[in-house]
Amino acid sequence: MNDFALMISWLGFFAMVFFSWFYYLQARTKERTLLIEKGADASNFYAQKPERRGFRFPWLKLGLLLVGISFGMSFGFVVSSNFQDSFHRIQEPFVFGMTILFGGLGMIAAHFTDKNRNK
Repeated sequence: MNDFALMISWLGFFAMVFFSWFYYLQARTKERTLLIEKGADASNFYAQKPERRGFRFPWLKLGLLLVGISFGMSFGFVVSSNFQDSFHRIQEPFVFGMTILFGGLGMIAAHFTDKNRNK
């Protein structure tokens, strides 16, 4: 019964997101159509955007993040297994903390690497 309630909750959440997006687009289209029919200036809806080279997926940032996370997990497991006697109560939080720490360091490295690449 608990799984069914969880499934219904997730379906409701996604339905809410979809219908919110759908009605937003529908209202925006109606507003633009009415402005055009009345002869009002609708150019602010279709303003020229600065040219972009297109969307490029940030593979470098994702790669550095994943390398940082995996290095943090490896470091956490190695340290906690070598010092098992003194880390018997904090073994899991230590591995989690090292994962978050090195993942954050990977994100910082990705930021500075991408910043230098864009110049």
